[in-house]
Amino acid sequence: MLPGSLRVNRGKRRLVDLAYLALAYKKKYVIVVDRWRGNPSLIRIYTLNTGGGEDLNLVRYAEIALAGVRLSREGGLKLAKPVTGYREVDYSKCSSDKCLELAGLLASLLRDFLGKNSGYRLAVGDEENIVTIKLITENEREIGPLIKVRGFKVYGKQG
Repeated sequence: MLPGSLRVNRGKRRLVDLAYLALAYKKKYVIVVDRWRGNPSLIRIYTLNTGGGEDLNLVRYAEIALAGVRLSREGGLKLAKPVTGYREVDYSKCSSDKCLELAGLLASLLRDFLGKNSGYRLAVGDEENIVTIKLITENEREIGPLIKVRGFKVYGKQG
């Protein structure tokens, strides 16, 4: 779902180890997914800090608290082709400031992958006081994962 991403099992790696790995693969962000009772509960987004005379490290950028996730395999749908970009982050179903702010955060994080020649779009909307993020195909079919967001916080500057 994240274009240009590299999935790595963290294991016992420290954040500084992940920073060096991100530097080696020329990545701007490190995303750590925390679990609670085996399910994703919190997404921590870090930016890579390489300058300023300090040692290489990760700086906390944002956290997204999840209310639930439905994976594509749980809905019986699968991606027909890998996601290499998005047509847009669609916020037309947003009715709250929280939803609009999250759509803005996603657009900012994915700015290098928006407007690409892709049929996929991310749809952000409100459903019963929960903000949802859905992946929509060019045929307007919802395809997983469906991410329900309880809340989020942005801490610092983007990389």
